[in-house]
Amino acid sequence: MEKKAPSDKYYEKILDWFKAQIISGNLKQGDIIPSERELAARFGVSRVPVREALRILEYIGIIQNTTDGMMVQEVNIQLFNPKVDFASQITRDTLEDLFEVRIFLESAAAYYAAKRRTEEDVDKMRASVQEMLQILETPDREEQELIQSSHAFHFCVIAAAKNAVLENIYRNLYELLDVSKQYTLGGHWVSDATLMDHEAILAKIESQNAEDAAKYMRFHLTRAMRKLERK
Repeated sequence: MEKKAPSDKYYEKILDWFKAQIISGNLKQGDIIPSERELAARFGVSRVPVREALRILEYIGIIQNTTDGMMVQEVNIQLFNPKVDFASQITRDTLEDLFEVRIFLESAAAYYAAKRRTEEDVDKMRASVQEMLQILETPDREEQELIQSSHAFHFCVIAAAKNAVLENIYRNLYELLDVSKQYTLGGHWVSDATLMDHEAILAKIESQNAEDAAKYMRFHLTRAMRKLERK
């Protein structure tokens, strides 16, 4: 098992390992990388920082998702430095601009989700709300698990809107927000109020009240942006 890094640097430790594997030739173009489970076991961490590292590697073009798993598509280590530094280059003003776009997109997504959702969509949203409740009630919960449970709900809403273009735009936007580590809202920002907001949005989507679903989503994300501004 690899030596653990500080809790907020797990993903950097994993990125360094990938860089070393590429330099040494242990990972070559076309190779399938270890699974999330294998990487989590190797580094003695949860899957959250593993997913974060893999998301960055995919964003900068080192790996790509295939039917066989995540595959190395580029072995140029020069790709690591300039783009991984994106997380420190983004400014708060840029992040607020991104957040404004997120409010616009997710309000529209909630509107169309209310009109187009299936029972399966509702079940998935309800499951994500239940997962957040369980994590909030766990005294020794991991901060990243709480964040991921919140993210899962929003992705469920996007999927329920049944608009492939909207979903693709949102995923690209969300990667920019999520990779920006120093401005990403930590787990302490996810609270009982967040849970209640999600429950209210879910209720409006389930009842197919499109106008209120959009309004509740806008309120929920606007409040989060105001917290960010105060931060």
